[in-house]
Amino acid sequence: MIYAFLLTIHSVKRKVADTYHRRLILTTPVTDKNFAGRNRKSQSEFRKQQLIDATMDCIDKLGISQTTLARIAERADLSQGNVLFHFHSKEALLDQTLRYLSDEYKSNWQTAVASAPADPYSQLQALIRSSFTARICNRRKISVWFAFWGESRSRPKYMRVCGANDKAFSDKMFSLCKAAGEQSPARLSASTAALSIEGMIDGLWQNFLIGPPGFKREPAIQAVFELVDVIFPNLRGK
Repeated sequence: MIYAFLLTIHSVKRKVADTYHRRLILTTPVTDKNFAGRNRKSQSEFRKQQLIDATMDCIDKLGISQTTLARIAERADLSQGNVLFHFHSKEALLDQTLRYLSDEYKSNWQTAVASAPADPYSQLQALIRSSFTARICNRRKISVWFAFWGESRSRPKYMRVCGANDKAFSDKMFSLCKAAGEQSPARLSASTAALSIEGMIDGLWQNFLIGPPGFKREPAIQAVFELVDVIFPNLRGK
């Protein structure tokens, strides 16, 4: 009877240990070192992200037209067959790369706004600041954004993949400018204010990419905040 009890205790401990090990595997990021021990879904997600990163590297260095599957495979240190297994074509990989950037940007600003106080000024500050966070606003990713914006053949692709996310950002900017104008007198209409703020953010991104070295995120953020203060002179502190 004691022997049976000990076996039961051992079995329970083993199940607990196995459960803990499975959860640890699920929460541990996939790397090249532990790749072989992960399930197919995790392996596929890892390879896809690896190829998206390699695609961004190639677009940053070479532009879209010179980015080929061979160069992407070489950058990712994978075979072209591996690339085609996950994405089937260069166009599919470009689509997913653009979608990754767009979804990352949307998730970033939505999280920032949701975490900010509810007043319009704080919400506007959060929305603006989110556009300059390091993981979003860096030379490599901005280079990829501008590559898609600047190549005429990519414009239909851009609108198809990013149009809804871009509209969500613009709609949020407009709604916050409208709320700010209702709370404090504004020097511009809500639509003009939103367009002006977005345009300044885009211009600062461009300056980061092609301007002289020394771009600093915080002065850029403060410059946009100054524009907000000009548009809504009595909003701060309300």
